[in-house]
Amino acid sequence: MRRRLLPAHAGIALAAVLGVGAPAAAETSGEVEGRAEDQIEEVLVSVSRLGVADQRAFVVEEDELAAVGYAVEALRGLPGVALANAGSRGALTQLRVRGAEANHLLVLVDGVPVNDPAAGSAFNFGLLDLAGIRRVEFAAGPRSAIWGAEALAGVLYLETTPQRPGGSLALAVGSNDTVDADLQLRRFGRRGHAALAVGSMASAGTNAAREGGEADGFANRTANLHLGAEVGNWSLAASHRWTDALADFDPTPPPRYVPQDGDRRTEDRQGLLLASARYLGHEHVTPWLTLASQRTAMRHLANGAVGNTYAGRRDTVRAAVNVVWDERRAGHGVNLVVDAEREGFAQTGAPSPFGDPNQRQRMTTLGFGGEYQRRSRRLVFSVSARHDWNDAFRDALAWRLGVSSLGRLRLFASVGRGVANPTFVERFGHAPDTFLGNPRLRPEQGRSLEAGVERRWQRGSLAAVAFDTQLRDEIDGFAFAAEHGAFTARNRPGKSSRRGAELRFAAASARLRVRGSYTYVDATTGDGGRELRRPRHLASLALRAQLASGWSWGLALAHAGSSADLDFGATPAREVILGGFRLLRADLGYAPAPKWRLRLILDNVLDADATTIHGYASPGRSALVRAELRL
Repeated sequence: MRRRLLPAHAGIALAAVLGVGAPAAAETSGEVEGRAEDQIEEVLVSVSRLGVADQRAFVVEEDELAAVGYAVEALRGLPGVALANAGSRGALTQLRVRGAEANHLLVLVDGVPVNDPAAGSAFNFGLLDLAGIRRVEFAAGPRSAIWGAEALAGVLYLETTPQRPGGSLALAVGSNDTVDADLQLRRFGRRGHAALAVGSMASAGTNAAREGGEADGFANRTANLHLGAEVGNWSLAASHRWTDALADFDPTPPPRYVPQDGDRRTEDRQGLLLASARYLGHEHVTPWLTLASQRTAMRHLANGAVGNTYAGRRDTVRAAVNVVWDERRAGHGVNLVVDAEREGFAQTGAPSPFGDPNQRQRMTTLGFGGEYQRRSRRLVFSVSARHDWNDAFRDALAWRLGVSSLGRLRLFASVGRGVANPTFVERFGHAPDTFLGNPRLRPEQGRSLEAGVERRWQRGSLAAVAFDTQLRDEIDGFAFAAEHGAFTARNRPGKSSRRGAELRFAAASARLRVRGSYTYVDATTGDGGRELRRPRHLASLALRAQLASGWSWGLALAHAGSSADLDFGATPAREVILGGFRLLRADLGYAPAPKWRLRLILDNVLDADATTIHGYASPGRSALVRAELRL
């Protein structure tokens, strides 16, 4: 694997110590700690740049992240979330929220989008490593009015800003010859901090094909550097995140088009460089500037020979200001933001009778948005809007209205409109004999309603939410173009629907925390068909306990109901139903000394068949033993 990305970008980061990407600090949600009734306002970075929010977010804290063996398992319990994985760990993994498509979820690292322009504008969670990530914040529902086009269905915010000094060194070994090593170093001074996290995992893997015995391995190396300084009235910082990964996979040859043992590999490199400056010298006015650059590169290998390669880039400049007036427990807040973003896509490959895949594409977007919040003793009201000028599509307007009562019994409702632009792959992607892009695609437009009620107690909460999203111009990426003899992407006629309901609860005592959720999603296309890879029933239950004498344990149960997919071995492709499954994860921890912790992590304890894509096998039961030393 090539290692050029880390030293080049790290050098720039060290030379450009300029600010924190997120304008607001985040506090723990009551769903995690069970103390929500004592909070008059919730500071949720994913929901609002002003801090005060009219809607709750789901938070996964650092201790929960440390209790998983594979990073993506930390997200399986998020309410309304369905994961789809191409067989083995480390392979392509997509996350769908409340029946939406994978590229309708915006993933942010310290406030900067990391959806890959070269991979369908979605984030591949098979590449996720938790190095440097101390907190995950998830908010479902349209967020385009705050964050732009890719936030049609929700936002997943990964926070890497360090909070305390220290460090750790960890080593884990487990099933399938898995080895995982992690290093974290955090140093704080009078005027700044420096934090470095490095994670390296490699595994022989499991077989993605249902027949044969060849294992599909993976490896991932991720580094996260975060620097910060206080200079006068300015808060300055810079961060750099780098990933170098590979994953073996199996080909899907005709006529069955299901995985069969073969020598195929994907190599990925991703780099994110972020710098910002925030002025703290005024009591009511806080301006900041953010600069970010993302680079991705992916290449496919067959029998050791390089086939198609893909590259993506995203450069962002954002200027924003918060103006806040506080009057004891009431106040107003206004956020204004203007940003410019340039995205690029490049593909290389061997020409064929079906066309030449070699191409370079780019797109520029200029956006202007604003948010207003009014907070009284009993009510929070917010209105936000954003207008995008795009050189590839018509101008787009996204907006949202939300209102929430405050107190132990809380009523909330919102209505909003979001937009999702066609991806580069949908417009220009080219896979010989398989897929041809469609440059005439129109953006998808969704209008959402949400209403709910929440009851809070001193150590717990219970919430019920109903939601309804109507999507126009939904893009179907499996449309068959008979004139070309290949698949393409097309806008579907009519309105697609995603409606359902969600229940969430949390409770905590001095030594035990419990939380769970159930989501029902009815996701249908404009002609009434069932959306692919969207289970109707999703549920999760998690328990964490701290015992005496240094012992701790945790259990996490995730349920996904049956879902629909396509069998391309039939002509035309026919719908098949994938069975539901339950995944149980367990961990047991012990601290034999103040600086040492040992942990046993068991994944898929019940050895369930968790198939989420037709024809692919799923990883079975696995174990990981980890030893951690605090530095």
